[in-house]
Amino acid sequence: MVTTIDGKILSGGREDDVLDLGSKADHTLMKRIEHAADGILVGAQTLRASPKSWLPAPRFRLVASKSGTLPFDARFFESDRAFVASSESDNLSLPEGIRPLQAGIDEIDWKLLFAKLRQEWEICNLLVSGGSELNAQLLKADLVDELFITIAPKVKLGRDVPTYAGGEPLGRDALQQYHLIEHHAIGDEIFIRYRRSTVGAS
Repeated sequence: MVTTIDGKILSGGREDDVLDLGSKADHTLMKRIEHAADGILVGAQTLRASPKSWLPAPRFRLVASKSGTLPFDARFFESDRAFVASSESDNLSLPEGIRPLQAGIDEIDWKLLFAKLRQEWEICNLLVSGGSELNAQLLKADLVDELFITIAPKVKLGRDVPTYAGGEPLGRDALQQYHLIEHHAIGDEIFIRYRRSTVGAS
């Protein structure tokens, strides 16, 4: 994810793409991370705000959605392994060739879903490309091993502008600890890689 100095992940509105937030170096790094992953997971709003021409490197592509209102003509779905993640209670109407991956009754059970990805599809390295609410759900469930963050030299401001992770706040005794394992400054951007601490992790 790329964020502004004040932690925002948008340059415009929620419906706009954010290709102008990071530099060419950031886009190149993102491509390298994509190529190293077995699969990619995005939230519905992130996919709707992405250019329809976006074609992620991994063949296994998963988008989380409760409504199933998605841009099915986007190149994201040009794969024989394009799925929509949902709960069992979500009654989705999906086009031919796009299959649901369900886990959980009323809400997606991410631990169960990730277990399915590993056992049934041999997905060991899953890249999560946002957005804010999806990031929050996975962080709260303590399912994140590493964070790749680009700090863009920009300030957005805004009380209701999404940050890297939204959701409900963790209590002081539940704060998660990450270790800085890599950082680089290129131009005015900072590229950071954190790894989840095993101390206190579930």
